[in-house]
Amino acid sequence: MNISKETVDSLLPSDEAALRAVLKTSYYSENSWDSLEAFLAKQEPEALKKDEAHKRVQLNPSNDALKHAHKHYADNSSKFKKIREIFGEGSEYHPNQLVAKRFLPARGFCQKEPMYRLACKISDLQHLYNTGDLVMDPFDFIRWRIIKKVGSLLANPWDNPKKFIRTVVYKLADDSEHTGTKTYQDSVMRYAVLLSAAQRNHLGSYGHKSKDRKKTLKQKTLPYAVAAPRPRVKISRDDIVDSRPEASAAVAQPVQKRARLAAGPPIYAGVNAYRAGQKQQHRSQQRPKRN
Repeated sequence: MNISKETVDSLLPSDEAALRAVLKTSYYSENSWDSLEAFLAKQEPEALKKDEAHKRVQLNPSNDALKHAHKHYADNSSKFKKIREIFGEGSEYHPNQLVAKRFLPARGFCQKEPMYRLACKISDLQHLYNTGDLVMDPFDFIRWRIIKKVGSLLANPWDNPKKFIRTVVYKLADDSEHTGTKTYQDSVMRYAVLLSAAQRNHLGSYGHKSKDRKKTLKQKTLPYAVAAPRPRVKISRDDIVDSRPEASAAVAQPVQKRARLAAGPPIYAGVNAYRAGQKQQHRSQQRPKRN
């Protein structure tokens, strides 16, 4: 169905300002959620507070209270910078897209600490993605591990994890063995973060010096088990084309099964690979058939 430009223009608001307001208002957003844009707008005032605190420390370097205040504002400025780097203008990621809408906390995830933790983990995984050690998009990988962890904590499929979803996000990749909160630790996510840190020589910043952390230094790939590669099945010409009239459906079924096995991917390559496969299949179906 072709729609003319005049028809499209007639459907749009005549007032450009009204159109801009509509485009900025997401149907997905809830009024109770904190705003990402409003949070990022606080970055510059926080940087000014850091500069003022630094000047006060220079005037009175022996004052511990001033040093503490400067460190507080300096830490906040660093967190703002990392959050903007991952979730700022032009980013494909949004904290409130981490899980389904009905599972989000009442205020969403657009607060400083959860966003900073997410931004750091995405940054860690982006290194593995760029080196080819991680096939999935970093944000999709985190969502996958959160879903797996939440699923293991729910007593029934219809239960809602809204009450503890924030804790899962906080502690998914933490070293929980020494804190008594191992329930929320995901071993795959933890190993992925440690592998990224080891490759960048940042391992000292990640938890206790345990045996598992030392093993990660020697780890070459992500430690979770992947599906074994399917054996390649040779398909003969008789398998593909059988013009004999006595060929039955019973014979055709194992042939089709072998063809599917041979054509299938060796491992699960992630959400992005699945989407690409779906698009390719859709394009193939739209191609005109030859007579």
